[in-house]
Amino acid sequence: MRLKTFHAATMQEVMAEVRNVLGPDAIIVQIDENGHGVRVTAALEGNATPAPPKTVPIPNQTPVEFEVSHPIPKTQEFDAADVAAVLNHHALPFETADHFKSAISAIDASSLTEAFAVALDTVIRFSPLTDAATRPIMLVGPPGVGKTISTAKLTADALLHNKSVHLITTDTVKAGGVQQLDHFAQLMKQTVSTAETPEELAAVMRAHPTTANLTIIDTAGTNPFDINELKTLLKFIQAVDAEPVLVMPAGLDPLDAQEIAGVFARMGCGRFIATRLDAARRYAGLIMAARPGYLSLAGISRSPFIAEGLEPATPSVFARLLTSLPNSRAAFDKKEQIQ
Repeated sequence: MRLKTFHAATMQEVMAEVRNVLGPDAIIVQIDENGHGVRVTAALEGNATPAPPKTVPIPNQTPVEFEVSHPIPKTQEFDAADVAAVLNHHALPFETADHFKSAISAIDASSLTEAFAVALDTVIRFSPLTDAATRPIMLVGPPGVGKTISTAKLTADALLHNKSVHLITTDTVKAGGVQQLDHFAQLMKQTVSTAETPEELAAVMRAHPTTANLTIIDTAGTNPFDINELKTLLKFIQAVDAEPVLVMPAGLDPLDAQEIAGVFARMGCGRFIATRLDAARRYAGLIMAARPGYLSLAGISRSPFIAEGLEPATPSVFARLLTSLPNSRAAFDKKEQIQ
């Protein structure tokens, strides 16, 4: 891991320098502020996307969060109560919530959303999926998290940008697995290749070496705590030179989400797509999954409809979601209507 210290007058300036020197995968280790400006210690891991392991890792306990120092607070248009309302609503674990408070106290922001955007850039990792992907993308994750929908959304986005797509699915066991993706593909005038085994997947990939700009592989659901299912998935990952990308829904328990992210990180994933944000109101699980040492947030899905595609994950987009708290009166009225 490469460590480097940066100095600047404001948090915005020092973060721009961090990203310029170390790139988007930089991890913020510590923030310090004094009368002469802001000092940030950042680190860069060796590889953003690790190679698949040779053996399946066994899940372990979620580690304790690291601590940071507390900079001197600044005068802002929002106060500590506004910050606490957001953190309490999303039910962030204490150490992570404290880290947010420390980062926000060092930011001279004009709004709560802006403050959280800069804080998110220091607390978690972002690595958006782009059209410039040079490797095939293999979507992996637990059953029912939205892998097939995400596959269709990625396909639609690529076609809108005049990219050719090769669709493959290994989800040949689940009833309707192939049919669902094939239905979406037909609507977009695409075809789907199937592969029941890792050997078949490798053969399908060899048969289409350069004919498509982007290859997307949909996979069967994998229980992250079932060693046999992990072994099966690992064989598919090892069979081709594809980037495994985790698909994870919003609304999970924060520590469960972090543990799942840790399992798939050791399976070779470097990024994850967050789904079902429309069906959840608390996003602590996504934040915990994107903490340093786990995965980078790559994309956001707020709708089950293909036309409403994946949003690239950025601090500003995620900050708007975090700070848009549900209206308590509207929630009460809706409850009255249901009763």
